[in-house]
Amino acid sequence: MDIKQLKYFKTIVDEGGISKAAQVLHMAQPPLSQQLQRLEKELDTILIKRYTQQWQLTETGKVLYNHAIQMLQESEIIKQEIQEMEEGLKGTLSIGIAYTCVSYLIKHIHTFREAYPNIFVKIWEVDSSYLEELLIEQKIEFPLMLLPQTLENYRVTCLPKEPFVVVVPSTWKERFLKRTVNLKEIIDYPFLVLGPMKGYSVYENMLSNFHEHQFSPNIVMECKDISTLLSLVASGVGISIVPKSGIQMIFNHDIEVLEIENFHLYIEPAIVSLKKNGLTKAARYFLNHFTIE
Repeated sequence: MDIKQLKYFKTIVDEGGISKAAQVLHMAQPPLSQQLQRLEKELDTILIKRYTQQWQLTETGKVLYNHAIQMLQESEIIKQEIQEMEEGLKGTLSIGIAYTCVSYLIKHIHTFREAYPNIFVKIWEVDSSYLEELLIEQKIEFPLMLLPQTLENYRVTCLPKEPFVVVVPSTWKERFLKRTVNLKEIIDYPFLVLGPMKGYSVYENMLSNFHEHQFSPNIVMECKDISTLLSLVASGVGISIVPKSGIQMIFNHDIEVLEIENFHLYIEPAIVSLKKNGLTKAARYFLNHFTIE
């Protein structure tokens, strides 16, 4: 017994006979009669009692008819879900986001969810070095991360460079009357530094910028998680220098953001995927959507 046989049987019952059912199904009567006979033989029962001028659905026929309605409906639902998944309208999209690139995702995720509400989005938020491992292991389709040092195995879409900024507790804002600072003005404050990442030189480049000006920051704490770092700044533990794109809106009332004079350090965020793998339609929809400003 298959779905096609159930469809034939239901149509025969709905149309009140084989003749009309054959017309609806666009097939000849003999093959339709043969399908009904095969179904009865398979189930070892009489589904429809045939008389000269009429026919009657048996009790077993009624049971099968009710099941046929349900199974055909479920079959259509399955087809629709599979079609939607093939078109990228359903399913799961696993992506990664580096701590320093959170604001890029926030700009676009809400409108993407509005456009594709049935796509479940799974987000891994870790540092760029770990995101590269997740990508290689194919646990994510693509990450938004710092530009990898080696690009030969990757497809890369570069995003606009982002400057580093000074973040200070809002309770200290009277100490910083301008919207910009230079390194000399901050070297005596307790400094919370973003920790080094394997394969990336952001930490080293930041310290080099200080040393070029013959300054040494008063480092009292190191942290690789930018959210934790911003929470510590907001609570008044000290100040920090972070990528502007890594600052989340929830900290807006608790920190002050200052541009840095003569500080030549940027992050280069990028969307990265493996060359050897094609992207799912859901991923392509997201990336196409992401590029729309």
